[in-house]
Amino acid sequence: MRFIVDTELERIIVPDSFFNQIDKMNKVLAENGAEKQIDYVQYVKDAIEKAEKNALIRKADIKSLK
Repeated sequence: MRFIVDTELERIIVPDSFFNQIDKMNKVLAENGAEKQIDYVQYVKDAIEKAEKNALIRKADIKSLK
């Protein structure tokens, strides 16, 4: 899942399907008896924290990472 950090709007923009995807993950968790659910904001914060540990790359460099 990709997020956009918009420095002009000072916002993190998520895909249109973001909330539905998290809801689906939470449904699977609930069906399997998990007590903890995924929080929308914390999910993004965790992803950003992990990404910050890596060097910045250009969009053109993404193909070489796959």
